[in-house]
Amino acid sequence: MTGRVLQVRNLGIRLSPEFAVVIDRLDLEPGEVRVFDSASGTGKSTALGLIGAAIPGGGMPGESLRLCGRAVTGGAVDRAHCAPPDVLGFVLQTARLVPFLTLGENIALPMRLTGLAPDPDWSRHVLDRLGIADLLGRRPDQVSVGQRQRAAVARALWARPRLLLLDEPVSALDPANTAAVEALIAELAAAAGAAVLLASHKAAEGAFGGAPRCRHRLVIDREGVQVSLFTGQEAA
Repeated sequence: MTGRVLQVRNLGIRLSPEFAVVIDRLDLEPGEVRVFDSASGTGKSTALGLIGAAIPGGGMPGESLRLCGRAVTGGAVDRAHCAPPDVLGFVLQTARLVPFLTLGENIALPMRLTGLAPDPDWSRHVLDRLGIADLLGRRPDQVSVGQRQRAAVARALWARPRLLLLDEPVSALDPANTAAVEALIAELAAAAGAAVLLASHKAAEGAFGGAPRCRHRLVIDREGVQVSLFTGQEAA
């Protein structure tokens, strides 16, 4: 795969009169990995939501978000239209599966909604590596927390996305599952050729421990607002 996967310029939102979250610059190429590892409460999840078009940008001066070369504008964002599952996969802290659907139906849902057909070989590989191939007929309440999170990982990777966003993806798991699931995420993302952006304050302990960190600072702007500022690259 070629072409820049993500380009962000001054993308942010004011969460209160006194606090804002801004990504001032971030670029990702295919297969590149970056980590937001700032402290809890600094807006890592908000930053991922802005990048994933789950949270509309706040109209900052010069604000720009491009996913796989396509501009995503502010306002009411149509997530499926601007970031279909073959462009963007998102794994949250908790699985967020639809409770009345089976694991198999949950995994397939984003592709069904967007009319995409899965690659059978890739699908089998994902299920086999995650160890949930025999659980597809069960509902989320019939499997463990770890198995639900593995299903959420499968859902995010089902369409071989160009960009994979990970929001503390193993924080809800017990220690026995944490390292194994994070290693599988890293392995499958690499096999898919996806760029990866991970938000975690424990990244140094896991499979992404050696990945480059995005710079983070807390600054006060001209209006006296505290800005949690993320930067993907140091200034040249």
